[in-house]
Amino acid sequence: MPIGTIHWLPQRSSKTGRKFELTAGRLRLIILISALFLTGIAALFFHIGRINESTQFSDSRYSEQTLLRGELFQLSERVMNLRLQLEEITTREKQILVAGAGLNLDFSDLIPQTAPMNEPPGDNMFRYIDDLEMETMLLERLAYAELMAYDSLARYLMEKDTELARIPSIWPVDGIFVSSFGPRIDPFTGAVRLHKGIDLACVSGTPIYAPADGVIAFVGWTGGWGLNIVVRHSDRISTRYAHCSSACTVIGQEVTRGGLIARVGTTGRSVAPHLHYEVLIYGVQVDPEDYILREGSASAIF
Repeated sequence: MPIGTIHWLPQRSSKTGRKFELTAGRLRLIILISALFLTGIAALFFHIGRINESTQFSDSRYSEQTLLRGELFQLSERVMNLRLQLEEITTREKQILVAGAGLNLDFSDLIPQTAPMNEPPGDNMFRYIDDLEMETMLLERLAYAELMAYDSLARYLMEKDTELARIPSIWPVDGIFVSSFGPRIDPFTGAVRLHKGIDLACVSGTPIYAPADGVIAFVGWTGGWGLNIVVRHSDRISTRYAHCSSACTVIGQEVTRGGLIARVGTTGRSVAPHLHYEVLIYGVQVDPEDYILREGSASAIF
C-alpha cells in the first residue's frame, strides 16, 4: 500500500512530469542501499588509512635501520683507529723497553690478528655487533697489558734515572732521514754493503747534539768517516758522528743530553752534507732507530 507519492516536475514545459509512489518496501530498500553505501565508503577510508599507516611504519623502520647501520660503521671505524693507535703504542713501547731498560717484554701478540672491520654492516647487524664486541674486548685486553707494562717500566726507570741519562734517546740533528741501517747500494761503487748507521741530510754547519750524557772519547779524522766524534755514554754504549765540518768538543770533555758537540759537514767519504750517526753496543753497531724515542725534527731535542 502506498505511503506517499513523489511528483517529478520538469523545468521545461515540453516534457511531461512523472510521479513515484513510495511504499514501505521501497523505503526500506532505499534505506538499506544507503546504509550499505555509507558502510562501504567508511570501510574504504579505513583501509586506505591502514595502508598509509603501514607505509609510514615501514619507512620509519627502514630509516631507523639505516641510521643504526651508519652508527655501527662509525663505531667500527673508531675501533679500527683505536687498534692502529695501540699498535703504534706497542711499537714505541718496544723502543722504550730496549733503550730505557733493556726489558724483554712483548705484548704485540695480544693485538687481534684478524683484519679490522672496515666495511659497513650488511643485513645481519647482530653478527656485526658480535664481531665488533669481540674486537673491542681484545683491544681492551691489549690496552690493559700495555698499561701494566708501562707501570712496571715506570717503577724501573725511577730506579735507573742516572743510567737512563746515559742512554741515547733523541735525534742528534735536525735533518732529513735519507738512509737506514742495514744493507744498501754503495753510492761510490754500486755494490751492496752493510750500512752501519743512519744518514740524516742537513745543511752544512747544522748543529749536532749529544743524544745522552757522556764523555768525548775521540775527536779526529778517520778514513771514510772524515772528521768524526765518538761519545762514550757508558761501558756498554757509545755513539759516533761522522763527516763533520767542525768539532765543538775535545777529548775527555763531559757532555749532557742536548749539548752541542759538532757541526754537520761532508768530510771523508761523502757525496753531500749529512750526518752519519751510529750507536755501538760493546763496539758493535746496532740500529740507531731503536734508540730514538721521539719522532720528527720538531721534537729532536729535549
